[in-house]
Amino acid sequence: MKRTKKKSIENSKKTTNIQIVGMRYKKLISLLIIIVLGVIVYSNSFECSFHFDDFDNIVNNTKIHDINDFESWWNYSANRPLSMFTFVLNYHFSELDVYYYHVVNILIHIINAMLVYWLSLLLLSSPTLRNHSLVQHKDVFALLVALLFVSHPLATQSVTYIIQRQAAMAALFYLLSIILYFKARLIDKEKRIKKYFLFLGVLLSAFVAIFSKENAYTLPFVIVLCEIFFLQTEKFRINFKDYRIYAIFVVFVSVFIIALTKFSWSVLDPIPPAQSMGNIITITPANYLLTQFSAILKYIQLLVLPIGQNVDHDFPVSMSILELRTIMSLVVLCGIVALAVWLFKKNRIISFGIFWFLITISIESSFIPITDVFFEHRTYLPSFGFFIIFVSLIFILLRKKSRTMPIAIVLIIVSINSVLAFNRNKVWKDDISLWTDAMIKSPNKARPYGNLGVAYGQTGQWDKAIEYYTKSIEISPIYSMIYYNRGVAYANQQNWEFAIADYNKAIEISPDYAVAHFNRGIANSNLGNLEIAINDFSKAIELDPSFTLAYFNRGFAYFNLTKTKEAIEDYSKAIETDSLCAIAYANRGVAYFSNKDYSTAITDFTNAIKIDSKSDISYYNRGLCYYNLKQYDEAVFNLSKAIEINPDYLIAYFDRANIYTYLYLWDKAIADYTTVLNKKPDHVEAYLNREYAMKMLQDQNN
Repeated sequence: MKRTKKKSIENSKKTTNIQIVGMRYKKLISLLIIIVLGVIVYSNSFECSFHFDDFDNIVNNTKIHDINDFESWWNYSANRPLSMFTFVLNYHFSELDVYYYHVVNILIHIINAMLVYWLSLLLLSSPTLRNHSLVQHKDVFALLVALLFVSHPLATQSVTYIIQRQAAMAALFYLLSIILYFKARLIDKEKRIKKYFLFLGVLLSAFVAIFSKENAYTLPFVIVLCEIFFLQTEKFRINFKDYRIYAIFVVFVSVFIIALTKFSWSVLDPIPPAQSMGNIITITPANYLLTQFSAILKYIQLLVLPIGQNVDHDFPVSMSILELRTIMSLVVLCGIVALAVWLFKKNRIISFGIFWFLITISIESSFIPITDVFFEHRTYLPSFGFFIIFVSLIFILLRKKSRTMPIAIVLIIVSINSVLAFNRNKVWKDDISLWTDAMIKSPNKARPYGNLGVAYGQTGQWDKAIEYYTKSIEISPIYSMIYYNRGVAYANQQNWEFAIADYNKAIEISPDYAVAHFNRGIANSNLGNLEIAINDFSKAIELDPSFTLAYFNRGFAYFNLTKTKEAIEDYSKAIETDSLCAIAYANRGVAYFSNKDYSTAITDFTNAIKIDSKSDISYYNRGLCYYNLKQYDEAVFNLSKAIEINPDYLIAYFDRANIYTYLYLWDKAIADYTTVLNKKPDHVEAYLNREYAMKMLQDQNN
């Protein structure tokens, strides 16, 4: 009997071990499926270009281009320094190779999908849901939720649009923090050290999430939500002897202190019509809040039916609570909240999903005004709540009819979503495809036309750029930036009068538009209106005292007016504001040369060459300085370097030939004159000088 009992125990242990191994393999297979689907869906996004805010925050943002300049990149985005740090790392290792930025974004998205899988399992393994009908399907349930998350096309704006990595990264550590909280709460009391480490992980993850994007400030509320919905098996009450009360209190206080140090009441200030064309009317806390009632319902509609996706929705701003759209949206939202409360006891998982969605979207859909009242990437973290509601409903409605039908239906939807997401990524291929799509879907909004103009301008298609800028102005003639951009397009066609007219309009709307004053100065310089150009450059400098190019171009205008002293002062100021401005050194050298201060000129040309070793003109000019100082070997060396860099540099050949003539090196002089004549047969002086050199060489040989 004892042997039989011992054998039975051993067999039971083996069976348990086999079951555990089987469960682990099942989870690994689920994770592998999530990974494979995520890679397939985003496989066509690796070469999608930078877009929109990517240029200001990444491409043209020199503050993140030096990993060692901690102060610059940390303070660039004071509320999101940790997510910005990932762009610092990207630039450090791959500069502006867009492929690697997409690799990181997709990796974060796939990790998030795996965390969604893990959190879904934890929800259905929690103490309060032990008797829930979905528990027996929890592995499949979690996988289906994760597959919906990884494949939904609404996520493309958070994944393929590179700067929106911030939303995905905040979601990663937000989800991780909640998962670690569940693990800490459910671990055996005896494992205190492990429990403390898990709670430490909760705090650290929360910290990273909060400093990745501001919507993570809702995390303490969601943790309390999880505690009430899934971890409290008894009637909820506050027990001040319970360490968890103090832990949650510490989290709330920490988040509150961080919020106080990072934000001021100015976040509630009205936002006037933006030159970025994000809004055409002033956005106030009141009209922003009223607009969000309908915006939230639009987000839900896009999650249910992801058709009509758009990087720039033309979403109407609600100006009064009495608008029918606003009243109806508020009534529906109140009904959704009431439903969530009513479902708390009847179906806790669906109730939780509703509250998750509303809480996690609350920062960006509240009374805190944001320039753009509607953006798809704001659904990234909230979508988890929607997906657990959706899968729960499918199982509740269909599982009695068939065990496989709920799974089949969700997988069909996942397949459709995957195709839609894959196709949506094609729209993100480049700026022309993205903004053409936005223009078609928002035909009455100025920004898509304006940004499409920028896209065509970047490819040198100036006629098309002007066409779309003009259309943008017709829709909304209040934006100085569009007039400025059209002015730039006209300038690139050397249509200076039209360019000046647009710069004038831009300055009329925005008198402090420094770069518009600068560009008008460039246009006037090209028309020969140097005094007027100097006034424009001076105004640009007044508005922006660190405007290097304004100093440089004013110096150039002064030099052309033979005001050498003023020119040197401006070139010096340009160098002071940017010590790596090679052309400022080079032009100051020319100014010193014109004053016959050859030694000082040589110093400037040498500095220009140190910065730009391929500057043929700096070598050439330094060679002329040495020639005037009668240092002929140095002169020949510098002219030879200029020719080495630019084999078509005719004047360098000609001047070197003249030096060879002066040095009686007739054969070398003849060779250089011949090169000049081969490239320019009508060069009379080269022809006469070669004849003279040939005669002198013949006399020498005789």
